[in-house]
Amino acid sequence: MSAMPPTDRRQHVRRPLAVSVQFHHAPSRREYPGRCVDVSEGGMLMYVPAATPVKAGHAIRVTIPPTSPEQTDNGYQPVEATVVRVDRHAMLSMGHLAVGVKFVGKGK
Repeated sequence: MSAMPPTDRRQHVRRPLAVSVQFHHAPSRREYPGRCVDVSEGGMLMYVPAATPVKAGHAIRVTIPPTSPEQTDNGYQPVEATVVRVDRHAMLSMGHLAVGVKFVGKGK
C-alpha cells in the first residue's frame, strides 16, 4: 500500500526563477547573498550560504533583479518578507540552506 502524496497548500502558482538575490537580515543588520529557486506572488524559495543566521520568523528585505523588460524601468525592487521555513537538511546534502519566505502583505 503506497502513501498518499502530501497536499500542496500553496495559494499561488510557483514558477522557476534562477537569479542571484541579496537580502537584508533584520536581526543581524547584515546583507547576505542568495539564489532564487522559484517565486510566486506570495513568496519564494532561495538557497543561501550555510553559515547565514536565518530562522523561521525572521524579517528580511529581499532585492530581486528585474526579470522581464517591463520591470527594467523600475530597477531592483526590495520586497519585505518573513522567513517561514529553513531546510537545514539541504545543508547536509547540498552545502547550502533552502529558505522559504513569504512576502509581507501578499498571499493572505
